Amino acid sequence: MTEAVPELELIRHRDVFWRGQSPFLAGALVLFALVALCIPGAVAHPLFLTGVAVTVVSTVLVFLVPWNALPVEAVVIIPLLDIVAVAILRESLYETLPSAGFLIIFPVVWLSYRFPFGAILLSVTGALLVTALPILVGRPAPSTGREWVELFLLPALVSIVAVMVFGAAQLLRATRAQADRVLQEAVQAEILARTVADSVDASIVHFRPDGTVGLRNHAANEQAILAGYDQSMHAATAAYDVDRRTPIPTERQSLHRALNGEEFRGDLFWIGVPGEQRAIAANSSRVQTADGDFLGTVLVGHDVTDLANAVAVREEFLVAVSHELRTPLTSIIGYLDILADTHDLEAIGMSREVSTIQRNADQLHAIISDLLTANANEIRVRPGPVDVANIVRECADTVLPRATALGIEVTVDAPHRFDVEIDASRIGQVIDNLLSNGLKYTPAGGRVALSLETGAESGTEAGGREFSVVVSDTGIGISREDQRQLFDRFFRAQEVRDRATQGLGLGLSIVRTIVDAHGGRIEVASRLGHGSRFAIVLPVRQPRTR
Repeated sequence: MTEAVPELELIRHRDVFWRGQSPFLAGALVLFALVALCIPGAVAHPLFLTGVAVTVVSTVLVFLVPWNALPVEAVVIIPLLDIVAVAILRESLYETLPSAGFLIIFPVVWLSYRFPFGAILLSVTGALLVTALPILVGRPAPSTGREWVELFLLPALVSIVAVMVFGAAQLLRATRAQADRVLQEAVQAEILARTVADSVDASIVHFRPDGTVGLRNHAANEQAILAGYDQSMHAATAAYDVDRRTPIPTERQSLHRALNGEEFRGDLFWIGVPGEQRAIAANSSRVQTADGDFLGTVLVGHDVTDLANAVAVREEFLVAVSHELRTPLTSIIGYLDILADTHDLEAIGMSREVSTIQRNADQLHAIISDLLTANANEIRVRPGPVDVANIVRECADTVLPRATALGIEVTVDAPHRFDVEIDASRIGQVIDNLLSNGLKYTPAGGRVALSLETGAESGTEAGGREFSVVVSDTGIGISREDQRQLFDRFFRAQEVRDRATQGLGLGLSIVRTIVDAHGGRIEVASRLGHGSRFAIVLPVRQPRTR
């Protein structure tokens, strides 16, 4: 502690000198230099030398007095000595340079800015001393209006300056106090944000607009190490796709996309070397003020390894069970066909029973096929030249009898011919699935519309870049919340569960898998009670590498 005292004294001395004494000293040195050059005879005047001496004394006291050991108000002695020096200097130059009294402005500003309101009285008194000192030392009292003006003009101007400086100082202090409070609150908010961020298991990173990191918690550091994050490249060297083997290119990595200000949710990938990999579900959100100013992007990474492993185990189990069930079921269906071919079921009175067995066996076979399709890592498609308009009409004709029985109108809007490159069987499966859902969730008297949209550039030839197959209905609709999980495996909307509608929740998952395999996308628009619209958008020509 003893070594810290001199440093404190030095800081206080500098504060007193640079913020208070240095402006006055600079003005005094200019005055001394001008007098020595232009009025050399005045330099030898005893009062001039006395003023110089008082200036030197006040300046020396700035560095000699231990101000940190005295009350704050003790510093007032320095500007008061400066005022005395100004009064003496003005008296010594009264006949040749009376304007030297304006040097008082520096100690006056110091007193008004640094000290309480009472210092204004000291400033005015000092100004009166400067103008009245000639009278006190024996000069004649003012006898003319001009002389009275000279006596009181400087004190009046000093009073105005002192009040204005004091008011400005008060305002500045209030503003500074408010800024300090805001700064303290901001610091506390930052500490709270960091504490909260470090207390959660998810990684949290805030990227400023210039790409620098504003906030990063401990979980983010751990994930960055596991992913082999290269700061110079802003990329992870150990980030893999959902198959855990295929490296994700830099431009597709969540980190790179977040740095570019992209927003996304549920971006699933794996990080780490094989054997120590972790599954991460990443979300990215843009941060903006109420005025729309961009403040950067927040990237959140949830460790979902346990969930991903559980899902993988479930899917492996479903695939294994489905394969095991399909073999005996195929045998059952085969023997039912033999039984129907070799016996007159009507004659022996078994037609109804065998038909029931056949129908349930076919239904079970369809369920098992859906399970195997839904749990396949990828679906292979074999695209070729196809008239998709014909497929659309055939799918509509297939569901027409069922629609008629349900009292639902089915409309078709398709050109005479439209040639594209798709897997006809798979796209037919997609359309059948969407039409089946439309009929299932549309009440009697409703309508299901199927249309083929070829695009403005296409006409009736496959000249456009994309085409759409649209299925819309006037059914029960889908809530906004359920639309987020609509294509998840085994997901069934709340309205469907409430109506006890049969199904496994695999149809739309299969649809998305087939559409993805074609390089297309699905667009959904729906509102509860207002029906749904599903648009399957596919490229007219498949890339040669697909």
